[in-house]
Amino acid sequence: MAPLNEEQLDQKKRERKEQIMRAALKVFADNGVKLTKISMIAKEAKVSHGLVYHYFDSKDEILYESIEWGTEENRVAQVFNDLNESGKSPLEKIKAFTQFAFSESDRWVTQSVFRIMQHLTVADGLPAHISELVNNTGQLYIEALYPIFLEGQKSGEIIQGDAEELLGVYLTVLSGIMADDPSFWKENTEWKVEILSRMISVR
Repeated sequence: MAPLNEEQLDQKKRERKEQIMRAALKVFADNGVKLTKISMIAKEAKVSHGLVYHYFDSKDEILYESIEWGTEENRVAQVFNDLNESGKSPLEKIKAFTQFAFSESDRWVTQSVFRIMQHLTVADGLPAHISELVNNTGQLYIEALYPIFLEGQKSGEIIQGDAEELLGVYLTVLSGIMADDPSFWKENTEWKVEILSRMISVR
């Protein structure tokens, strides 16, 4: 078998690093940042503990690069483009996004990033560069959800008031639930999303 050339080696390295970042996103999302250990990421990625350190110097570096990777290539924008083209009403879009964010599917990278954001939003003592990344990433979701909330208010589906404040309350509730008990979303997700949606909907 012929040895790999430089381009093939670089491709193999990128794939291995992506494999680790995919695993890291899942582990961080399921366990929260504080409880996640390098060994857990290595196990999920099916690689050795040492190989993880070959690509990353620390858990913070894995977290930062994984979130960056998970939000690049317009992944978040695509999620909302799909929602906006779905023909759903504003409230149904919010329900669909909430269920999407906390359920497993083929697009779990974006879901995991959102769930990690919920953990980090209420975390203390974050390094400055991670805190900035959290704020920037969170803004992506706010900018995408805000027009849906406004549309829902105009259509009479969503309660009146400051739409930005209402969105903030909704995301804060989701953050609190995910940071406190991620297993909350493991069962009866659709029913729980329905309950949460009632806090913003006109009954």
